[in-house]
Amino acid sequence: MRELLERFIISSTPAWRVLLAVFASTPFFLIELAAHGVALGSPEMRSALNPDVMWLLQGELVLASGINVLVALWLWPRRHLPDPAPRATLLVCLAIGGTYTSVTILAGMFTAGTNLVLLGVLAIGLLLFERQPMLICYAVSVFMMSAYDVGVMLGVWPYAPALTSQVMQGRDPVWWFGFWRQFVLIAGSIVLLGLLLILFERLDQLHAKLRRLSYTDGLTGLANRRRAMEVLHTEAARQARTGQVMSVVLIDADHFKQVNDQHGHDMGDKVLRTLGRLLMSCVRSPTDVACRLGGEEFALILPDTRREQVEAICARLREQLARQTFGEGEATFKVTLSMGVVQSSGQDVEQLLKLADDQLYLAKSSGRDRVCVAKLAMGVS
Repeated sequence: MRELLERFIISSTPAWRVLLAVFASTPFFLIELAAHGVALGSPEMRSALNPDVMWLLQGELVLASGINVLVALWLWPRRHLPDPAPRATLLVCLAIGGTYTSVTILAGMFTAGTNLVLLGVLAIGLLLFERQPMLICYAVSVFMMSAYDVGVMLGVWPYAPALTSQVMQGRDPVWWFGFWRQFVLIAGSIVLLGLLLILFERLDQLHAKLRRLSYTDGLTGLANRRRAMEVLHTEAARQARTGQVMSVVLIDADHFKQVNDQHGHDMGDKVLRTLGRLLMSCVRSPTDVACRLGGEEFALILPDTRREQVEAICARLREQLARQTFGEGEATFKVTLSMGVVQSSGQDVEQLLKLADDQLYLAKSSGRDRVCVAKLAMGVS
């Protein structure tokens, strides 16, 4: 069930959300239609009902079910398209909201308890669907309930128009009306609860996606600068408590401006994506963090990793990059890296980055395409 729900959330296009509303409401309409048919066919129950009003309600249930089915048939082939479906959304919302409001009014809003479910479903609809069709549906439902209240107060029509006085036995309703009333309330509440669960699951997925996006570089898929700084501070605090070493590698693609100038920015993006892929292949997941700090600048954050291990990682990265050729024909070229490495044991993040940056500057000023490693930070041995 959870896998089905996750698949729905991932593919939750506007059409899928309308189909969800159809699948949730149509069974309720059909059950109501059948229950009313049984009641109209039973002499005992029929005597407590207003047949003319009930047949009008039956017609509305048939119409709403037909609208749902037709919209579902039209939307099913389009369920994966990202385009909005405002007309289909409005039709389904009006069919559901209008019919449920009619059931609420005809059975008596204050005795059936369905008005609370109706308001809840409409409120959730504002979160699931486009705002305009839901506001129209909300306005129609509020108008129907308000007109009903005014009509009852003015004596234009009776309270609970679908019922007669025989629906009550003293102060209590007859058994079948009590059962029907509870069914409508419980069924509506189940639909409402189901929509709430799906909505909250969808919101959780969206929050998780936004969190990933806020920590991820869009071009390379690596962690971004924000995530790098967060991990650095967390790991520095942990290393200070445990006394274990931590290594940081600052990486710069050599002469990257020339790549953009001579081969174009598309080729430059391809180089950066390749570097991101190679960096990911050289680190341990999930303990190590490969990140893009910006432009052609990258970094590796390597907890519990000593100098010899870092040097091996850097050597492997350079070897893999040396086997990569970019461009085509006579315009092929290779890319090299300059790296600055520092090993620490829980020192201040700013000082750690300053030491690594000094080593990166030394690598670049010494001819590039090399790795420069600092001594243990802050004199730790």
